[in-house]
Amino acid sequence: MSKLIQSIPLFLLILFLLPSASPAKSKEIRIKLIEVEGNRKINRMTILSRMTLEEGDLFSPQQIQADIKALYQMGFFEHVSVKSEGLEGGVALYFIVKERPFLIEVLYEGNENIDKDQLDEALTIKTQSFLDPEAVGRSVEQIKTTYEADAYYNASVVPVTQILSDNRAILSFLIEEGEQAYVKTISFEGNVAFDEKTLKKAMETSSYFWLTSWITESGRYKKEQLAFDQERIKDLYMNTGYFEVEISEPRVNLSEDKEWFDITIPIIEGEIFSIASVSFAGAALFDDTALSALTATKEGDTFNRSLLRKDIAQIVERYGEKGYIYANAVPDLKPGTDGNSLELTFHIVEGALVKVREINISGNNKTRDKVIRREMRVKEQETVNTKALRRSFQRINNLNYFEDLNIVPTPIEPGWIDLDVEVKEKPTGTFSVGGGFSSQDKFVATADITMGNFLGKGQLVKIRAETGRRRNTYSLTFREPYLFDQNLSGTANIFNEIRDFGSYEEKRSGSDLILGRAFGEYIRGSASYTIETLEVTDLDQIIVDGKTVVDPIVPILVREQEALGRTLTSSIGLSVSRDTRDFAFDPKEGGRDALSLEYAGTFLGGDNAYYKAVLNVSRFYPIWLDHVLSARGILGVAEGIDGKALPVGERFFVGGINTVRGFQFGEAGPIDPLGEILGGNKEAFLNIEYLIPLVAEANIKLLLFYDYGAGFNDNQNFNLDLMRKAAGFGIRWISPVGPLRLEWGYNLEPRPGEAERQIEFSIGSPF
Repeated sequence: MSKLIQSIPLFLLILFLLPSASPAKSKEIRIKLIEVEGNRKINRMTILSRMTLEEGDLFSPQQIQADIKALYQMGFFEHVSVKSEGLEGGVALYFIVKERPFLIEVLYEGNENIDKDQLDEALTIKTQSFLDPEAVGRSVEQIKTTYEADAYYNASVVPVTQILSDNRAILSFLIEEGEQAYVKTISFEGNVAFDEKTLKKAMETSSYFWLTSWITESGRYKKEQLAFDQERIKDLYMNTGYFEVEISEPRVNLSEDKEWFDITIPIIEGEIFSIASVSFAGAALFDDTALSALTATKEGDTFNRSLLRKDIAQIVERYGEKGYIYANAVPDLKPGTDGNSLELTFHIVEGALVKVREINISGNNKTRDKVIRREMRVKEQETVNTKALRRSFQRINNLNYFEDLNIVPTPIEPGWIDLDVEVKEKPTGTFSVGGGFSSQDKFVATADITMGNFLGKGQLVKIRAETGRRRNTYSLTFREPYLFDQNLSGTANIFNEIRDFGSYEEKRSGSDLILGRAFGEYIRGSASYTIETLEVTDLDQIIVDGKTVVDPIVPILVREQEALGRTLTSSIGLSVSRDTRDFAFDPKEGGRDALSLEYAGTFLGGDNAYYKAVLNVSRFYPIWLDHVLSARGILGVAEGIDGKALPVGERFFVGGINTVRGFQFGEAGPIDPLGEILGGNKEAFLNIEYLIPLVAEANIKLLLFYDYGAGFNDNQNFNLDLMRKAAGFGIRWISPVGPLRLEWGYNLEPRPGEAERQIEFSIGSPF
């Protein structure tokens, strides 16, 4: 109707201009002038460029209507009309436009549980553009979808437009979130092989539980998550032989009040299938015997899809180690002769041998190229090795200089790739002055200057001072990881430490030099020389018969050490370790084995003579959903030699946050009858931990642990009957200032005078 009204002036003009003669002799009408009116932000020439009419063209109502439609399609105008006037020899056309409001800001009101950034991503309309009502409607639906993804199915969204001067607009979305909808029940149909409990355990989606769901956010319905759950259930069946299992689309019923979901998952299990035969096709580099050794799926086994996937990965990995990084193994499963068996054929696509042309490093504004390049285990002009490529990633990541790291193979020409090492640096130098509290050392004030990548050369310089009620430590450390650009590391330390053990103080000062070398990829050895002074002072005293004497509570061995005065220790040390951890600062898999030996003798110019040996073994196992199970065992022995007693400061103090939790420092070791901690010349303990991610983005984890161990005195042998037991939980956070540990340890078999639990806190390196 509007288009008809717009056309009336045109037709009246036509009638006015037509002579009384017949149509065959009518005069042609030409357009003498085209003008645009009403435009503010859109340039006149931009509008004219979208039109087909030009001055001088014959007047055509059909063409005018087509141009009106073209202007609407620009999306800038909410109204377009045409006015015409007669001119000498023709007609003038005036296209009158009304621009849509220009959107300058989008606001939200009522969004308490979903932040603005997340809602902005849902919008189909952007600021600094003309306001499109259809786009506003689509944005409303997208915002609702965003809320539904977070289980807010009652959310309402109302758009309100405020028109300002100069036709500018502010768009506000008024949101009422409502309550979240949770899963009330999950049930299954057709399941015989597995009960509901087993099937639910395989799923990420779970039913609402009032005690934990408000903390863990479990029990929410998410459509995408349920789709993954279908595949998880299918995996459960196919990993136990049900090759033909079908997991149908779940039936999801939302209650009338939109607060509860009932989910039903139909299952058709089928029969259990076994493997009738395993064969290989298309392989030239390896024969069937070599390929069969790589695969765990064997003839006669029950079909297992997860095992099959591992077999494919093993074959691809083996080819990748030989330089065939684009090789693939495609499994072909055909029915066997008996109906419930499968004939498995791995079709091998070897591809071409690939070499590295260049290694390109980018993003390292501070770090020198050689610091990164020397950690690469793949070299230019050499054949690619995927195992070495992964190890290169681990080594560069373990430098802890980068917050983001990618190694991207880029094909250049057949048989050649470039390796693009892309890094994003993070601050490696810190200066901090502050304080903290440790359950072991009480209040501690700290000042720390650390340059972890000094001058971009990969060197470490650290100056540290700690002062507190029970410990005062000052140290300076310098480490060069590649001394003289060789496979040799050098570390120098200068230190001074005073520790208060309650009934006495121990003072140590000195320095050490350490030379280290890598042997192969995972083994490292080092040799060290240490020279330090040791002095025991400030023994507790009491007054007896008017005389000041040492308090009997002070252990005899401490008194003997004090009687020696200041002594000198000159020692050499040897250590060897094998480290296969994926990331040393927060490992998820692999392990570390280390053996350290220290020998101090008078022939080295010192007063003290002893030997000390410590074996440290740790393992890390990825479980599921980034959960990690770890175990660490330590065995230590120390003994005085050449008629010398083992210095007090070299004894093992078992108990506390770094050994057996749930006990005070040294409490799980020898204690004299008066309750004083003695320290032992032997130690043995085991720590088992289970780490559960709480806030993955911030690397905050929940910790469950079990500790078992003890320290043993000189006259005691290692004895399982003397081992102490503790368990507990805690929070671990890899924070910007270092790993933070807050742990509650419970003494499982407390003895008289011992506390049942200890709350322990520290900031420092994890074991």
